[in-house]
Amino acid sequence: MMNSKPANSTSPERGGALRIWRPSHLESLELHLGTSFQHSFPRHWHDDYFLSAITAGAGHFWYRGSDHLAATGTLVWVAPGEVHTHYDNAGGHSFRAISIPSSMVAELAAEVTQRADSLAGVPCSMLANAGLLRVFLQLHQALDGCGNRLERESLLLSFFAELIPQATREYFPTPALRRENLAVRRAQEFLDEYYDREVSLKDLASLANLSPHHFHGVFCRQAGIPPHTYQIQLRIKRATKLLRNRWPIAHVAAATGFADQSHFTRHFKRLVGITPTQYLGTGRTF
Repeated sequence: MMNSKPANSTSPERGGALRIWRPSHLESLELHLGTSFQHSFPRHWHDDYFLSAITAGAGHFWYRGSDHLAATGTLVWVAPGEVHTHYDNAGGHSFRAISIPSSMVAELAAEVTQRADSLAGVPCSMLANAGLLRVFLQLHQALDGCGNRLERESLLLSFFAELIPQATREYFPTPALRRENLAVRRAQEFLDEYYDREVSLKDLASLANLSPHHFHGVFCRQAGIPPHTYQIQLRIKRATKLLRNRWPIAHVAAATGFADQSHFTRHFKRLVGITPTQYLGTGRTF
């Protein structure tokens, strides 16, 4: 069954529109369609792989200390857990984006290369290949209600067959990856489990066996964001899942540890680009 087209969600104070939905048959994917969208996203990360094709305008993509221009015709690839930011040039930009779970990416990579780890060590890329962009846009449009299941699955596989050789060759030059810091990982695991609780810096530092000052510095260097920012993003990620299950916004705010609905809405808009009400009203297929 074809999924119906969702209505646009508009951000009047910034301009443009952003639509978010999940396609039928491939519900584990999440699709984004931005039209002249203007929004500056703070430092954040994605749980899944995130691919975004800039179809008009341009934006700036900050990653690991360097700023990169994402111009029209660029396909931006971001691996899970990689902290980055995005802000627009004047006038905003239009784009089509897909969020793809790591498990699906591993399966597709193994299908194409016979190696499940073929994309290991490729944290981010900015690709300006016309053929790759064309296949990506065909895939996105097929997922946008105008393709059957066989076509969608075929285009997804074809896209990864084009993507992998490009992404493994043209990723950003970055410093050598540091060995994961055990103290920070322990604190992150605690926040992952107790994201909705009030936690002090002293509590987290004691888990890591470090002083609060030392722990804060190590966490910022290792994770790319401070501990409180990490906790807020965990709360927002959990909140989107509850909204997909049609929880009332006030209940979501309380369940995820926010002081009130206004506090929740402010952070949701900052990190997702639209308000919780707009997110609920996009008509997505889940």
